[in-house]
Amino acid sequence: MEIGASSACFYPLETEKAFLHIAELGFKYSEIFFNCRSELKPAFVRDLKEIKDAYGMNVVSLHPYRSFAEGYNFFSSYERRYLDGIDDYKRYFNAAATLGAKYIVMHGAKNRIDISLEEYAERFGKLNEVARSFGCTVAHENVVHFVGAQPEFMLFMKKQLGDEFKMVLDIKQARRACVNPFDFIEIMGNNIVHVHLSDCDSEGHDCLPPDEKGEFGFRKLFTELHKVGYNGRYMIELYSNNFHDRNEIINSAKYLENILNEVREGK
Repeated sequence: MEIGASSACFYPLETEKAFLHIAELGFKYSEIFFNCRSELKPAFVRDLKEIKDAYGMNVVSLHPYRSFAEGYNFFSSYERRYLDGIDDYKRYFNAAATLGAKYIVMHGAKNRIDISLEEYAERFGKLNEVARSFGCTVAHENVVHFVGAQPEFMLFMKKQLGDEFKMVLDIKQARRACVNPFDFIEIMGNNIVHVHLSDCDSEGHDCLPPDEKGEFGFRKLFTELHKVGYNGRYMIELYSNNFHDRNEIINSAKYLENILNEVREGK
């Protein structure tokens, strides 16, 4: 199965237990959402690797627990804090190296920043250079109330950094920002390397387990991403109050996998 799941689905269950749930459900691909500083200690990361290896899993991406403060740490006018922030994130890069994760998911700055967008792009690029020296890549997510919520920002970053700039597309966050997620696909193309999936309904619920009762067009999503050469993973990312039984997540994955396979087969 190519569809994966994020450990965030089971928050506030402890990270290692959430990751184990995903493994026990039979997923072969996962994103790990770290929730506190102690979880970045090498011994804890090695424990996660033991689960990964025991179940034959692949950790695709890591999500920092301090993503809410990335604007303060990396994109403020106080440059020394930015340099310290790079050192702080080396802990995630080390964890990625241990777990084999390709991407570090970044929210970036909130809507108001006190540096130019050109400097924002330059700092992001320098952080990414450090990440690549550890074998991973920082990928910028579209998150409501953050600068990345708008396609225009992502296009600017792409123009500034070229193929070095990578994006995480979260369709739930696009809904919340009242942005058509297909606008990101149109302008970003294969700069999108990772996708977070969830469903919605007519009653305003915007983070539901994907299934035939939902309203989001997953066939169109997979088709459009296939057209631009997307070869990353699809990751179900929910919150624990959005479902009642953990088996709903594996059922969602099977539902999505069927659609994805049909798209690839041209059906």
